[in-house]
Amino acid sequence: MAGTDAGAAGHGGTVAGAAGAVGNSGGAFASGGALGGSAGASFTYPAASSEHRAIGTHDPSLIRAGNTFYLFATGGLLNVRSSTDLAKWNASGAIFSALPSWIRDALGQTITDLWAPDVSFVNGTYRLYYSGSTFGSNHSVIGLATNVTLDRQNSAYQWVDKGLVIESNAKGGSKDDWNAIDPNAITDADGNWWLVFGSFWSGIKLRRLDTATGMPSTTDTMLYALAEHSGGIEAPSIISHNGYYYLFVSFDACCKGVDSTYRTMVGRASAITGPYTDADGKAMLQGNAVQLLAKSGRYIGPGGGTAFRDGEQYFYVYHYYDGQMNGASELMLRPITWKNDWPELGTPLWQ
Repeated sequence: MAGTDAGAAGHGGTVAGAAGAVGNSGGAFASGGALGGSAGASFTYPAASSEHRAIGTHDPSLIRAGNTFYLFATGGLLNVRSSTDLAKWNASGAIFSALPSWIRDALGQTITDLWAPDVSFVNGTYRLYYSGSTFGSNHSVIGLATNVTLDRQNSAYQWVDKGLVIESNAKGGSKDDWNAIDPNAITDADGNWWLVFGSFWSGIKLRRLDTATGMPSTTDTMLYALAEHSGGIEAPSIISHNGYYYLFVSFDACCKGVDSTYRTMVGRASAITGPYTDADGKAMLQGNAVQLLAKSGRYIGPGGGTAFRDGEQYFYVYHYYDGQMNGASELMLRPITWKNDWPELGTPLWQ
């Protein structure tokens, strides 16, 4: 691997948030992001803390390189924050210095910020998928940027935009019934890479990727349908465990502060392409799933997150709206445990 990074562990939701200030656990931010797979030595995560950490974020995307975590999120030009303890966060550059021109060419001049980045580590390269759209529209794009290191002190540090991956509601004057946002890159049991994505409309979709380029496969061009929900569905991510693939999604509405109704849901399948079902065998394409998180006290609308594996450990990183801080969107991370081959979310790593 190029650069000094020693290892990596690493979707999103939707909101057009501004990139906020960076500070410690008591600071306020406005952003969003996700975690992907791991590469390198195992890591001992900090013990759960009773401290309330107001780490402002939306659609968190988290990746570990060695002992350093990098947090990506919705808003602006995708600012990056880094931390060695998941409590104090520092500014760590941005993906772009200016919005790529191809995005405005595709979507119009009103586009000013990017959403729901997702980071993965593939053959010595970090791949960051991200979304461009306007709120409430399904004329959207997913792009890809790459870097060989996340350490901006490394001379090799440079984000390279690879351009358009998937576009919805535009080609040839057609009107797609799906939405190209909220990407999450994952591998199947054979090492093939896939991109799961989608928000509202006809729900969650899956597309095979070319492993070498990270772009859509030219040998499998099928757009697979995985899940729908009449009240709204988005923020998909997939992990595998003991012969099953688990599709995590958010039901209902984000982005309304204390009035948000987001819930984190999950279903499973024996093939990455589905069919995904709940614990009773009812199809996610029919709106069924197992609920993992919902409103609880100050923790409102938990979702917009990513399930990920780091070595033998599984986690779910997400945002919630803080009922004691006027609905501010904040970061949370929970371990995933397993019972009868179904995921359960453990104690948060902070309050």
